[in-house]
Amino acid sequence: MKKSIITFISLNALIFMVNLSACSILPKYSDPESMEIQEQKYVTGFYDNLWPVGITVSENEPAAFESKYHYWWKVENAPFDMYCAQNKEALYWKPAIYCKESQFEQVKAHYSNALNYNYYIGRYLEDDTSVLLDKNDEEYAERAIKFIIDLDSTFGVGGLFDPFEDRKVTFNIELLDWDRVTIYRVSKDGFFTTLHMELAIYDGELYRYSSYDEEKRQTTFYSFDDDVSKHMVRLFNNLNVLE
Repeated sequence: MKKSIITFISLNALIFMVNLSACSILPKYSDPESMEIQEQKYVTGFYDNLWPVGITVSENEPAAFESKYHYWWKVENAPFDMYCAQNKEALYWKPAIYCKESQFEQVKAHYSNALNYNYYIGRYLEDDTSVLLDKNDEEYAERAIKFIIDLDSTFGVGGLFDPFEDRKVTFNIELLDWDRVTIYRVSKDGFFTTLHMELAIYDGELYRYSSYDEEKRQTTFYSFDDDVSKHMVRLFNNLNVLE
């Protein structure tokens, strides 16, 4: 049996709760910025806006070593010299990934380059519906993903200070009265993915779900650029993702 975090990449609320948890500032629960391994310094922080998805460890596989608060494994078949660390107090498999400090800029540049990814669309929370996109569609998918990342980087700001306030639209529709879909990319080495955030297709347009007002039975979305919206909705229909 493998421990894998693929199950958790769509659980946005849980991720934000963990990341924003007050206990994350305590050494017992936080991941170190660096670790000395075999007289080499290893550092994390190179995979902003990504989630390690293809890094798995067998339940019976002993750790390469352990520190006070973490177990450490060598990441096998990786394009760079990397380790993953699992906090001993973690409630589920949520490793932090480290690369050799001397390779940091090279590794960061590699995982920041859109050319090193494959792009997918699918139904939200239904991984078996995902479809690999052609090269001609990757530019639009990347623009959509970039907008999603920009939106989520301002998570919790809201109100008058929301920099995307002009992108908000509200409809008198109830929860789930739209097609729930997702757009994401996975590194070609299979080790990292963007989060599979919930998107919505409603009345022929693509939106990023924002909130639902149960009392008013109104849903608020963020709108994508028109050309991105039209292109991606056409893909969802042509590739039969919505069936």
